[in-house]
Amino acid sequence: MKKILDPKNLPYFGALVQAVLFSLAGQEQFGSYGWLLGLGVGMVVNYSMAYASSRVSDIAQKRKTMAYLMLTLLACLSPVIICSTLGWTVANFSWSIGADFAVVLAGATAGKSLISHSEPQKSASKPQAKGKTRSAKTQRKVSEIKCPNADYGCTKAGTQNSINAHVGKCKFAPVLALKIDA
Repeated sequence: MKKILDPKNLPYFGALVQAVLFSLAGQEQFGSYGWLLGLGVGMVVNYSMAYASSRVSDIAQKRKTMAYLMLTLLACLSPVIICSTLGWTVANFSWSIGADFAVVLAGATAGKSLISHSEPQKSASKPQAKGKTRSAKTQRKVSEIKCPNADYGCTKAGTQNSINAHVGKCKFAPVLALKIDA
């Protein structure tokens, strides 16, 4: 149940409500199969609004004005489409504009977490000054770790976790022998 009520899903719930309103408007305007056309248009329009509202701050400065303008026009156009088809009542206008505002607000607050990233995020770490020690995590990012048995002939290198798993099975590990006097 927590996955369904995750705040990242709010734009999709708002988009679904608005898509149903578009579906009703499509049925009213285009007949019995118009609901399918309206549902499709509503889903495209509102998914675009959710995506744009979550990413509008990340776009290039030259395109930012156009993106804000198109997002505003799209949020204003869908109530006009719904109200001109279903009637200009306060309820129709409120339902349509409320769903649009919910999609934009939830998309803006969900931000980048709404969209999964395929590219790895760059770490913004600054190089440390000389003399400071690095933690194992920082060292792992900077270079590969060598096997502690490298002095005995092991050539294995990798991340700290892979080296930790390797050390127990390393065939170059020194064998401790105890001298037993009989």
